Amino acid sequence: MPLTIRDIIENNFFPGTELITGRESAGNIISWVNVQEILDAVDMVGSGELLITTGFDLADHNRYFNLIKRLKAKGVVGLMVQTGYYVESIPVYILESARKYKFPVLELPASFSFSEVLKTLISEINRESILGNQSYLDFNYFYPKLKKKLTESLSRGIGNEREIAFLAVSSVNIYNEAGSDINEAFETINSLVVFSCDTYICHFEKGLQMTFCIGVENAAKLKDLMDEIQVVLIKLSKKIGLNLFAAADMLVDNNNLEQAIKHCMEAFQTLHSIRAIRGTCIYEHMPFLKKLYSIYRTNTLYSKENKVLRLLLDKDRESDSDYIKTMKFYLEENGNITRAAKRLFIHRHTLINRMESIKDLTGFKFDDFYERLDLSLALILNDFFD
Repeated sequence: MPLTIRDIIENNFFPGTELITGRESAGNIISWVNVQEILDAVDMVGSGELLITTGFDLADHNRYFNLIKRLKAKGVVGLMVQTGYYVESIPVYILESARKYKFPVLELPASFSFSEVLKTLISEINRESILGNQSYLDFNYFYPKLKKKLTESLSRGIGNEREIAFLAVSSVNIYNEAGSDINEAFETINSLVVFSCDTYICHFEKGLQMTFCIGVENAAKLKDLMDEIQVVLIKLSKKIGLNLFAAADMLVDNNNLEQAIKHCMEAFQTLHSIRAIRGTCIYEHMPFLKKLYSIYRTNTLYSKENKVLRLLLDKDRESDSDYIKTMKFYLEENGNITRAAKRLFIHRHTLINRMESIKDLTGFKFDDFYERLDLSLALILNDFFD
């Protein structure tokens, strides 16, 4: 979908940014971004562009009294003013003019660099051209092979009784070179997928990319599998420094493979754009990932400062105790011991004993909502960024 003014606010790309005027025109599509610290070339801004400025000398009414009218006439879709440098707030005359012309004006906090803003917005604008970026996933190579194999399998009755999912693994943007490490990693992930899925249909590899079509009982089973892959990706990242990513999407009525592949390519682009160092993403969770990055960008030390998480990570490294995985599944199941134990393939009493050990080690209060929330967020941030 094209990037709009509304998307900047709803996706919280830059926390603290406000749409001050022009909500009626928030659906304006942004085709490009134009940055002018000093507004001395306003007539050079093109149609469909979002103009970003620090507002230098914007308080000069005589000079800029007709700024909004000129921008509107040029087809500019909005004005983003970064306050805190040259203006503490957007001048009233600008806002009055913007309301008159139903023109979107956004206020950007001073905490964001223009470089960061440009990278984010241009990445979003270019999202529709992702099929041309084979470093995320080579659509032209994988799609015909997967389509042929899936069609053959379904015609023979393989997978008809399950929901079909597409799953892809990629190094994203070629962070790594193909070699023994990547082959070993792919073998590990391949074995995990084959073992964990309900129906194995096919898989193909090319260089630093691997794709699967599998049958699962339901979407919850796919989530369980992606959680298992996340654990593997973290271990591989820590062990041999591989920046691997996995994305997945369910096919609608065992159809629309093309759409599922494109969704996963979009998920890879999102993982790359938020600067994750590894991680998994089910397509429907992408909006959350973008918000997660906003939290991480605001406080990059969030997970590093969580003492419980640090103790659990150290314990797992020392004794291969699986405490991180235990806490993740327990928290994801909202404290339901029976369901968490089932996902961990252990008896519920074994889980209870393990939880007591975790409590003794960390002092974690399992019945405290805020402690559970704090650790949940720290665990997720650790998955993608640390």
